[in-house]
Amino acid sequence: MNILVRQSIGRAVRLNGSALAIAAATLTFASAAYAQEAAAEAPDSAIDAPAAAGGSQVASYSQGGAIVVTATRREASTQDLPLAITAVDGEAVDDAAAYSFESFARLNPSVQVNNRGVGDNQIVLRGISSAGKPTVGLYYDEAIITGLGLDGGSDNQPNIQLHDVERVEVLKGPQGTIFGASSMSGTVRVIANKPNLYEFRGGATGSGALVEDGNGLLRGEAFLDAPIVSGAAGVRAVVWGNSGGGYIDRIGDRPAEDVNDSDVWGGRAIFLAEPTDAVTLTFTALHQETGADGSQYFEFDQGAYNATSPTVETFDDNIDLYSAVADVDVGVGTLTATSSYFERDMLQRRDSTPTAIRFGIPVDLAYVEGQELTNWTSEVRFSSDFAGPFQLLLGGFYGEQRVDESTAALVADEDTGLPPCIDARECRALGFGAADINSGYGSVDTDQYAVFGEANLEIIPGLTGTVGARYYKADIREQTIQTQGLRFPTSPVQTEEVLTLDTDESEDKVSYNFALAWEATTATTFYGRVASGFRPGGANNAAAAADQGITVPAQYEADELWNYEIGAKSWLLDRLLYVELALYHIDWSNQQISVTDPGGTFVYISNAGKTEVNGVELQINAQPAKGLSTSFGVTYTDSTLAEDMPSTAEVAGLDGDTLPYSPKWAFAGQLGYEGEISSTVEGYVSTDFNYRGESATSFNDSDPNYAELDDYFLLNGQVGVRFDNHADVSLFVDNILDTVPQIGLRISGDGYRVYTTRPRTIGLRASFDF
Repeated sequence: MNILVRQSIGRAVRLNGSALAIAAATLTFASAAYAQEAAAEAPDSAIDAPAAAGGSQVASYSQGGAIVVTATRREASTQDLPLAITAVDGEAVDDAAAYSFESFARLNPSVQVNNRGVGDNQIVLRGISSAGKPTVGLYYDEAIITGLGLDGGSDNQPNIQLHDVERVEVLKGPQGTIFGASSMSGTVRVIANKPNLYEFRGGATGSGALVEDGNGLLRGEAFLDAPIVSGAAGVRAVVWGNSGGGYIDRIGDRPAEDVNDSDVWGGRAIFLAEPTDAVTLTFTALHQETGADGSQYFEFDQGAYNATSPTVETFDDNIDLYSAVADVDVGVGTLTATSSYFERDMLQRRDSTPTAIRFGIPVDLAYVEGQELTNWTSEVRFSSDFAGPFQLLLGGFYGEQRVDESTAALVADEDTGLPPCIDARECRALGFGAADINSGYGSVDTDQYAVFGEANLEIIPGLTGTVGARYYKADIREQTIQTQGLRFPTSPVQTEEVLTLDTDESEDKVSYNFALAWEATTATTFYGRVASGFRPGGANNAAAAADQGITVPAQYEADELWNYEIGAKSWLLDRLLYVELALYHIDWSNQQISVTDPGGTFVYISNAGKTEVNGVELQINAQPAKGLSTSFGVTYTDSTLAEDMPSTAEVAGLDGDTLPYSPKWAFAGQLGYEGEISSTVEGYVSTDFNYRGESATSFNDSDPNYAELDDYFLLNGQVGVRFDNHADVSLFVDNILDTVPQIGLRISGDGYRVYTTRPRTIGLRASFDF
């Protein structure tokens, strides 16, 4: 939501707004067909067990039919793990072209993504959704890339494209003992394809599509996998890009069509070396740039795909990731050392003219917000491989995070719709200080320390117990500087900066994990699990609020939850049917929530008492006949306040109210068939669909920003042919029913803004490999 004054959670800005001029250069590239070749070699009965199988193909990375994952920091079949986990392999991602997290969510009903544009996602697991820091940890291989929201309603999780991935692991329920803070409701891990040290390979894919009443969309990817020293060293590189696809029209005084065209381009290189049989070294470098040209939402009262913003609303997002991993086999286990550096620079302009008018400021007002996040982390751990019933994981973690942020409400040029500068300091340096209506900047420095351990004991044959814990400590320093208090355009410009927030505090917590797994047969596993998770607290900018006559709490506290679940995983019908079932109850205390003052101009974080969540997750994968595969998952989530919110809260949440953005029902499925046309040609047809139930933006309609989100159903399909397992041509249709879902909302004094998916999109995709 756009505001003239807001709290700083300590963030952002080395502003870098130039980036994305060369995105179109990558658009002839695309996805490798290597996964298709591997899948063709899989036995007919193999099924991507807990994965959502995309298209008509089944999993190729399997162990007894169940995907092998490293979610517990050691290789294990998903069927054997005492937790709810979904692993979607890279082939399924490619088949569904699910390269963004928003599109990935349609493969798995347990993953909810509240989207506010190309680079702004809130990932929700098990109905644990609120403001403050993220509730879902996000990892790229060993690197932490968890977001830190640009405003109170969104995690702002980075949307690194899911090209050339081996799999995506979704760990449901608290994962704090292994993955730390902000994994309180789960963790999502993206596992990239690693180099092949023996075989030179490459491939490319390109697609073009027509968007109903919108601009064309181009997408591409290419990869190259090359041994450097056979069996000892190799490199794998991939580039990706997409461009266009706009469908939002700006109406009013400065009309324009399809203003939300976006460009994404990026690349990744991984170097893998095995200098000895006992040592593996992996180095990764990744870069991605994202840009959007205009409003990525439509205004509810203007009809679908229409926005009236008098200012130009752009978004730029640059990501760099570097990581190094060393694995050493020490005989009784593996010693792993990791280090990663993640940097993200964002700059976005949002229209705040309605708020300016409400304050009696008759100008076109752009709210410009920038953020720079840097995160350096290191971890050392030992994972045992003892010859006996006892196994052990021990580790230590250290991280340094800095977040710099600037915010500025600036008068935009009436002709261009753009402000003359991006923050107070630049405005003054260029002689445009009078354009600054309200501005500030701030920072947060966080040093994190943790030690963790987990022990597994096979108590009797087939029955294994797990006990784990993690101790976390953080030192946090936060500052906010006001560079311009709220002023009218004719009022004097502030000449001196004012320190409005300066805190220095420490926080520590312990997370726990207890689990029991019973392998009743080789085909069936039952488990029970009790685990805890938490998010650190933080500071609100109470001084800045007080400057506007608004009283807010100076601090918000950490929140934590306990998750209790039981589940079963089983092969049936001679391993033609795989079923996973989980039932869980969550007690969530001191929930962090986003609160907007009654005037709609100031957002801050508060705590909301207690919440209870009860849920069921069911996943069914089947291959009823040769060439025919199907997957279906359904979730039921009942997340409600367990008591009235504190009387100090601005939003009157009451006992029994449903949590914001928490639909009760969701389901997703895929159905595919492939068959031989000739000895060298295969044909295939597939569809995927997903449903999200209705939800709301707040606890109840006593909140002036309360609105209901309708339920929606999305349907996609494709038909194609594959030539000798090395080339593929397909016709695809996304959003076949031309649905207009409310994927995300931003409600404030600036209006009711709806973020949706593209209208019906019809395209042609071609790929080859060698």
